[in-house]
Amino acid sequence: MTTSNLLFQLAAFAIYFPALSFFEWAFHRYAFHTPKVSKHMFRAHTLVHHQVYKHDDTYHTHDDHPREVPMNWWALPALMGTLLPVFVIVQLVTGIPSIWGGLAAVVAYYGIYESIHWAMHVPRAAKFLSRFRLYRFLDAHHRAHHKYMLSNLNVVVPLADLLLGTLRAADGTRIRPFRKSAPAKVKAATPEATPAAGTSAATSAAPAHRPVVERRKSATNRV
Repeated sequence: MTTSNLLFQLAAFAIYFPALSFFEWAFHRYAFHTPKVSKHMFRAHTLVHHQVYKHDDTYHTHDDHPREVPMNWWALPALMGTLLPVFVIVQLVTGIPSIWGGLAAVVAYYGIYESIHWAMHVPRAAKFLSRFRLYRFLDAHHRAHHKYMLSNLNVVVPLADLLLGTLRAADGTRIRPFRKSAPAKVKAATPEATPAAGTSAATSAAPAHRPVVERRKSATNRV
């Protein structure tokens, strides 16, 4: 790899990494919090993960092997396969070598996501990270997501949350970049709510303006 090629790949990495904030936002919003894309992912995330780990003391787990925190082993290859055509098209259109930079950004973003998300729910894994203000901010940011499910959808880079109007402070205040913030009006998830017998995952999905709440006794699916 020539020096110029390497510089192009590094530049691609620097561009794609923050841009993945929007992919994470969309994936989290439409694949994890609605059954439209995948009922399996919706059930594993909204109906299991969010019911095991809520905004209260259950946000943390002390289990040795909390199965509901990490994604499935095939998640990273699937993400790379999904985004690879985008990187190929961009390189073909621009003529700039950038595919490897894009794939490296996906691997780095996913690795950071899995690492800090694990630490957020398993406090013994966060002893080192808790020293840093940035991690403490992201932890509080994600904990608010467990109260307001359709807010704070980013875990790694809250850029999309900020620009798309889904950013909330820990007290529920909605933060908007171009206008004055207003107190939260969206009702927080009520852990006690349970669906009627026979209600399916699809019909249990709430409208876009409020979080989905459903209790499941089984917690066998991974996030």
